[in-house]
Amino acid sequence: MTAVLMLDSCIFNNKVEEKINRTVLVYIGADNNLTGDAVDNIYSMNSSISNGMDNYNLLVYVDRLGVAPALLHIHDLKIDTIAKYPERDSTDPMVLREVIDIMTQNWKAEHYGLVLWSHGTGWLPTKMLHYVASNLNYAPLRRGPAYRPEPDEEEMLTKAFAWENRKDQNPAYVCMELDELADAIPDNLFDFIVFDACYMGNVEVAFALRNKAETFVSSCYEIRSYGFPYYTVTRDFLNGNIRKACEEFFNYYNNMTGIEQMGGISMVKTSELDSLARCFRKIVHESGDLIREKDVWNVQCFDRFNRHVFFDLKDVVSELEPRKELMTEFTLQLERCVEYKVSTPYIFRGSKSEIKIDSYCGLSVFIPMPKYDASGLNDEYRKTEWSDFTDY
Repeated sequence: MTAVLMLDSCIFNNKVEEKINRTVLVYIGADNNLTGDAVDNIYSMNSSISNGMDNYNLLVYVDRLGVAPALLHIHDLKIDTIAKYPERDSTDPMVLREVIDIMTQNWKAEHYGLVLWSHGTGWLPTKMLHYVASNLNYAPLRRGPAYRPEPDEEEMLTKAFAWENRKDQNPAYVCMELDELADAIPDNLFDFIVFDACYMGNVEVAFALRNKAETFVSSCYEIRSYGFPYYTVTRDFLNGNIRKACEEFFNYYNNMTGIEQMGGISMVKTSELDSLARCFRKIVHESGDLIREKDVWNVQCFDRFNRHVFFDLKDVVSELEPRKELMTEFTLQLERCVEYKVSTPYIFRGSKSEIKIDSYCGLSVFIPMPKYDASGLNDEYRKTEWSDFTDY
């Protein structure tokens, strides 16, 4: 596999003057424990591309453990290496921006799509990861591996966005912050942004990226390490059929059994997010401090952290008990905003981490509880655009 991915060719688009419908960039940050899944996914993408798809470009930037980063062009059942790079940090927003610029300069198209593939933690800043998930050794603030699953969780590896291993450094990991990610992506360039990553389906992330693409696809909870079924969804991405890709994702995981049957996905229309935020702000203003007093055990939670941070947005609003007209206004706007959402009945079914899914509106949200004040987590949350806009 490595030999194929590291061909010494240097191939740029020789059809720049032709009218190309869509260029899709898949940005893979796999300099971590997902490196094997990255290779599998790339070959799945390749298997889905056949002759007769000359009106599309599929580019893959991939950074894997122990292998130099490379930019690939996948076409006609071939993987061509466009460029190879010296070792560098693919969680650096400047690297992401550079790759996007190469795409727009050399692989011009009428439409563009972006798939972001790696580890991810939603809106959470890197420095808070250990605090919220110390039970999982999630991003431990010490030397050593970034993640050590419990013995009975070895088969429960999932993926989330952007995570880079560091050798002989403390901390032993680095992530791209949400504001850095937003700065790296040009406004209004992409038709869609798809996160093949855990916990990116929160309203805080969607709101921060609302001017980056028309459609935002993500999951409110964890995605298994093998991610999207690229042997089917790659053609959907190239054709711009994003809802079908979401359906393929769900069908793939829903047809599994036991612990493997876990998959939630949503498709958000970003132009409706400002109106959703205004509706939410009205409810927050009427609820006052009530939101800090609610028993969170009544609210649908999506994470298995010892300090929960990802809750179903509609469930949170319902617990605030807004006036009927405000709840109706919010619900209708949420339906306009989230164009498609679906989830399996459980996350990690049958394991000690099992979570039953009773509510899945397609977006999660944080609850700034008083017990998080001392840690600084609530202060970090209030730096998000969503919190600032909604006074939440």
